[in-house]
Formats: sequence, C-alpha cells, structure tokens
Amino acid sequence: MPNRDDVNVDARDFMEQGHYYFQSPSKNIMCGIYVDNLHTVGCQLRKATVIPAGLDCANNPAHEVAAEIRGATPQFSCLNQGVFVGPPLDGSTQGGGKVLEYGQTIGVRGVICESMTSGVRCTVGDHGFVIAADAQSLF
Repeated sequence: MPNRDDVNVDARDFMEQGHYYFQSPSKNIMCGIYVDNLHTVGCQLRKATVIPAGLDCANNPAHEVAAEIRGATPQFSCLNQGVFVGPPLDGSTQGGGKVLEYGQTIGVRGVICESMTSGVRCTVGDHGFVIAADAQSLF
C-alpha cells in the first residue's frame, strides 16, 4: 500500500480551483482530491468493462462507475456527471486534470493515490480502493 514516503510528484502541480485533479495516462480514470470535506477522494471511469456487484446502474451505459472515500469509508457509486473530473486544461473541451503518469504517486492531506498500469489506488489511512476498467475493489 502506498504511503507518503512514496509520493513523487508535487501536488501543487495538480491543483485547479482549490482542489486536486488528475487522470490516468489512458484518460479512462479521472480523480479528484477535495479539501472541503464533501468528498475526500474519488475516481470515476469513462468506460468500465466490469461493474461491481450490487450497483443498480449496471445496465445504464450513461452512468459511470466510481469509487470514493468519504472520511474513512470507501464505497462504490454510479455517476451521471463528472463529479471527480477536473476542469479542461490547455484549451481542451474535455476535463480530467493533469495526467498522473504510471508509477507516480500524489499525496494531499493524508490522501495517497498511485497511478499504475493496472489502475489507480487511493488510500486514506488503512482504507481505500483500486479502480480500473476491468476490476474495482474496496479495502
């Protein structure tokens, strides 16, 4: 599990509008780290090939699978809008935030997120999630 000693990027480079946003190199996973206590951290998929059991939006392609940690509780949700999506950068019309390259780890106020070729892992203390198009898990 990543910890703050693994952080290898400057979080300030990912700050937009008072929050921290990043996306995976594939641009399929978009994440936001919030400092206003509404959400602590969350990531959502543009496209999921596997949907976690129990999500009632599994048959609605307009909804995006998301994982988030509120306080210390990880959970899955379905979204129909860009909740964890940063504003468009560099004149683009598609949001998402700066790319967190594979092998890079960002840390903000106790939230640690790692970009891996197999997906994104985010933790707050001992709790967290891993999210990818083909697998999602909570711990």
